Amino acid sequence: MNEFEIIEKFFKQSYPSSKGDLALGIGDDAAIINVPHDSELVMSMDTLVSGVHFFDDATPEDIAFKSLAVNLSDIAAMGASPRWITLSLTMPEKDIVWIEKFSSSFNKLAEEYSLILIGGDLSKGPLSITIQAHGTNPKGKSLRRSGANAGDLIYVTGNLGAAAYALRHIQDSVLFPAPTEIEIQRLNCPVPRIRTGTVLRDIATSCIDISDGLLADLGHILNASKVGAEVKLSDIPCSDSLKKIDRELALELALTGGDDYELCFTLPSGIPESAIKDLKSICPIYCIGAITNKTSELYFMNEDDERCEINTKAYTHFN
Repeated sequence: MNEFEIIEKFFKQSYPSSKGDLALGIGDDAAIINVPHDSELVMSMDTLVSGVHFFDDATPEDIAFKSLAVNLSDIAAMGASPRWITLSLTMPEKDIVWIEKFSSSFNKLAEEYSLILIGGDLSKGPLSITIQAHGTNPKGKSLRRSGANAGDLIYVTGNLGAAAYALRHIQDSVLFPAPTEIEIQRLNCPVPRIRTGTVLRDIATSCIDISDGLLADLGHILNASKVGAEVKLSDIPCSDSLKKIDRELALELALTGGDDYELCFTLPSGIPESAIKDLKSICPIYCIGAITNKTSELYFMNEDDERCEINTKAYTHFN
């Protein structure tokens, strides 16, 4: 099978060539989308590379799931509804069995979120997956990092550090005993918070997905909004295994471990309790601090509400 036959067999047939606002899908040089006049288009793109974002022996099913899920997490952070995706798949050799497993997992998750694959590329080279996700929002409703105000409360979804702990266990099973099944799933198959994002677009003042760790990603909100924050360390929700290890190491993983793909968002302090209840009915959320008017300064507070030092740095690819 050549590249066009692979696309035809494993990807194109799983999706209709036209649906709703999609005027033209796979088959031409580019897709054509008609965006409704009362909507705005939200786009995000991520690349996952073997040896950096997943291990060389990762299953094709997990690779496909994670590649799509991390892109959907960005769409969730904007409060958007996912609509269309493009896929660029680069692999060292033509392995039809691998492609079949990859496409099966990819297509299943796409269908779960009513996504349509509208184009992409297939080429030979080191294993990597690049996905561009497209979503829509009512015009002017997209969440941003730049809307936080002094007095807003800071929330996160789910538990932090789960994926980081599972990764550390793989690297050192003596120092990090076996993780829970949920923590393993958080590393291999993170769940994008799409439903939470669509609710937040009507009530949140800012939002970001936690991909590089809370320390880095909350910092992006503070920089964009030109505000500061105070975060209480004891209120940061840690995964189960982190609660059993050294407190300082647990905080390091929760703050900078990355791969959480949870949401960090800010809400006005006077928001009705009914709105909080609605959010909690979708997934767990936790208030971890508040926004201050001290530009871009992030302080951590101990159990006695005293400022304390955190001796860890946020992850970046080129450190």
